[in-house]
Amino acid sequence: RFRPNWDEYLIAQLHKCGSSSEKGKAVLTAYPPGYELPCGPGEDAETRGTILVPWKFGDDGILRQKGRLLRREYTHSDSFGQNHNDNIPCLLYAGGFNFFQSSLLDVCSYDRKLHGLFFGEEISMAVRLFTHGYDLFAPPESVCYHLWKRNPLRNIAIHRQNLAVEKEDAISVVREQVRGRGRGLGTIRVAEQFALQLGVNFETLTLSDGCENANLDSDAFVSSFRDNPAAISDCMDLSKENINQVMALVSQFTGH
Repeated sequence: RFRPNWDEYLIAQLHKCGSSSEKGKAVLTAYPPGYELPCGPGEDAETRGTILVPWKFGDDGILRQKGRLLRREYTHSDSFGQNHNDNIPCLLYAGGFNFFQSSLLDVCSYDRKLHGLFFGEEISMAVRLFTHGYDLFAPPESVCYHLWKRNPLRNIAIHRQNLAVEKEDAISVVREQVRGRGRGLGTIRVAEQFALQLGVNFETLTLSDGCENANLDSDAFVSSFRDNPAAISDCMDLSKENINQVMALVSQFTGH
């Protein structure tokens, strides 16, 4: 769901991105704050901005990310002072909210062959956009809201027997991309530079100290990373116990 006049706000923010905007290579992206049914965001909806940061590596070797809430009084000013760009540079990409000029789709569209993939499509887009010369920014205010609570039954494709194989193939593609190999990468910047700036080692699956601050001062955030390590993205990880419960329920109806 969106705040009123969200489109005017985002267009204005996109134009602030200096030469990146002028070249059509600016992307606004962040994890939206959540809301709950039946009321929706309402008049008291969160308007503070969020920024994506590295969180941890999953058992599949894919980087997980999370959104951290910024303090209302935090303001970012770039080196292009004449543009009054208060958007916050970031490196990670949110599948749930991204705003850009449509020309991006001709250069770096979603990889339609990553079948069965849930965790991984965002980091794939992030590294591909980086190598194609795109600059990502988090807007200083939140303008849309996501229903994070979900029904896990909707995420289980029981009719696709080969889904597990397709998913593993997709994960392998993403693992190669973040290491600078494989399809879809650009030639303007390299994946090694992306990893270095992000503070992540995709070979050893480790995170550098401080990468959770996305190159910002720690006091830019509402809470510390250690106080609230899950933040917005905590509901995006289904535990093994929950998955087993869901699969047991599904089997009652499918006879498997």
